[in-house]
Amino acid sequence: MSSIPIQVIIPLLTAHFLADFIFQTDEDVKRKHSTLVFGKHILIVTILSYLLVGIWFCITIPLVILVSHTLIDLLKKTIKKDSLTIFLVDQAAHYLVIIGLSIYLESELRETTNLFWFNMWGSVYVKTMVIIIALILVTKFSSIIISYIIKPFQTKIFKSENNNKDEIKTGRLIGYLERIIILVLFLADLPAVVGFLITAKSILRYSEIKSEQDKVMVEYVLIGTLLSFTIGISIAFVTTKVILFLN
Repeated sequence: MSSIPIQVIIPLLTAHFLADFIFQTDEDVKRKHSTLVFGKHILIVTILSYLLVGIWFCITIPLVILVSHTLIDLLKKTIKKDSLTIFLVDQAAHYLVIIGLSIYLESELRETTNLFWFNMWGSVYVKTMVIIIALILVTKFSSIIISYIIKPFQTKIFKSENNNKDEIKTGRLIGYLERIIILVLFLADLPAVVGFLITAKSILRYSEIKSEQDKVMVEYVLIGTLLSFTIGISIAFVTTKVILFLN
């Protein structure tokens, strides 16, 4: 692996995912119109981008990330509607900036000696970043996508708001765990075991049917489960291919 764009793209993506999905809490998202909260988020993604890439003399990286992330997030704040499409377009805009910046840096940097962390740890550093990205994708990122898709069904299932919140929290945690297991199985080169996991969960859910209302609930859960497994398997598959490419 000698391509500078890969060595820049992956740390920048890691910084983006950490800033957007780990260091930015649900409470921060609710208070997104607060100048202090917004400024903190921009500062975090800028600092992480600079630190994780490790090209200390290059101010282009923090400058471009600072300006682009600010503009994209400000534009998103002006859009009142909240939907999966807007979420994906917002994310895609950040990815395009990262790719463009990485390609630009390739023309500026002709050797890898300027990459501090890569020079110290080699490809292990980049592979570690890939796994961090994958863990965020199979947990918080996937959960957000699934919640957008199944949200229309939730009001039909849950009558009580408190039950709604409890069920959603429980389902989210289960989803996190099952997708992490899928990722680990793929990384351990045991993808066939995922089939047993899907079968076991499906049987368990259908065994809970006692009434028509239970049947509706189980069908709702199975929709979420199939989405969860599909997204988890896709992310795990791509992750293993990227790691193989980096060898």
